[in-house]
Amino acid sequence: METVIGTQQGLLLQRLDDEPEATFILGLLATGRRIDRAYNALLAEHELSGGRFATLLAVNETPGITPARLAEQLDVTRATVTGLVERLVARDLLVRGTDPTDRRLQTLTVTEAGAQLIEEVVPLLSRQLSRLAAGVPQDGRDATLHLLALVRRNLDDGPAA
Repeated sequence: METVIGTQQGLLLQRLDDEPEATFILGLLATGRRIDRAYNALLAEHELSGGRFATLLAVNETPGITPARLAEQLDVTRATVTGLVERLVARDLLVRGTDPTDRRLQTLTVTEAGAQLIEEVVPLLSRQLSRLAAGVPQDGRDATLHLLALVRRNLDDGPAA
């Protein structure tokens, strides 16, 4: 079987005597990092980051969303949202407004340029994701999702007894 362990993870794995659990998790880590790099490289071609694109998509789905609600939805701090929004506003991809029922609240809306960028980038990401999944049969995808859910549960709750 082809190795999926990166050099950095391989150094640790040697110290762990190639434990199967460590091999599994470090393989996931190395592969996830490579997927993340490919995803972010595609977004960078459009002067976006994963965070800025997620912000753009979330605001597009919920026009008039407040920065506080956006932070909750993206599971980031309000300070992080402020930085993401600043960059998108500067590029004329988002506009700020005020809530008509409470003028103290700031709202966010995607501009026409922002909507066009979403329409341009989503098909590119779709093709990239399809390419990455090519050759993996559906039952393998289903099994992988099940395994990832178990690992995620372990991260969230600790290992099952």
